[in-house]
Amino acid sequence: MLDLAIVPNTSVHFPAVVLAGLDRVAADQGISRNRLIVEACRRTLEEALPPEDFFTDAHLSAADLRLLRQSRGELDRAIESSRRSRTRPPF
Repeated sequence: MLDLAIVPNTSVHFPAVVLAGLDRVAADQGISRNRLIVEACRRTLEEALPPEDFFTDAHLSAADLRLLRQSRGELDRAIESSRRSRTRPPF
């Protein structure tokens, strides 16, 4: 749960119909409008952003890392060999 005492605040302007809907949903869930909005934003970010450690290789074994590096080299060579011009990239 977020500690709102240490979280900066902002102002958001909602159309009246949206605000009324937020108030109804918050009341149905027994939470404040602010909590509803904060939790909805948090869920949206969790779904939209990859986990912080998504691009790390810490979970890979040494053998997996070697294989990954070898595969990357093969991919790089395949791309280089398929280029039509050796003097400039195709894109």
